Amino acid sequence: MMCAFAVREIKPGTYEAFRKAWQHDPWLPRYERALVLRNEDDPDRVLTMAFFDGTQEEYEAARDDPDAMQAEERRLHRISEVEEQVLLSGVYTLVEEVVPPGLGT
Repeated sequence: MMCAFAVREIKPGTYEAFRKAWQHDPWLPRYERALVLRNEDDPDRVLTMAFFDGTQEEYEAARDDPDAMQAEERRLHRISEVEEQVLLSGVYTLVEEVVPPGLGT
C-alpha cells in the first residue's frame, strides 16, 4: 500500500474551489480511497491523502502512464489557482497498520 499526501495552504475562503480542483479525474487505477482534512486552527491549511493498493513499482508505473501524467498536470494547474503554497508532500509505503487491541485485521 502506498500513500501520497500533501499539506497545502490555500487562499482564504477557497476551500470549495480547492476541493473541486483537487478531485482526480480520472483516478489512478487502484487508488483505494482519499481523505481531505482541514486544520482545526487554520481551515485554509489542508491535508490530502490518497491510498494506492500496490507496490512502489506499480505506483510509479501507474503515474508514468502518459494519460495519467496529463491528467495530473491539469489537476495541479487547477489547484495552483487557489493554492498559496505546498508545505509538505510525499509518497510513503505502508509498513505497519496499528489498530486497538481486539480490532485486529
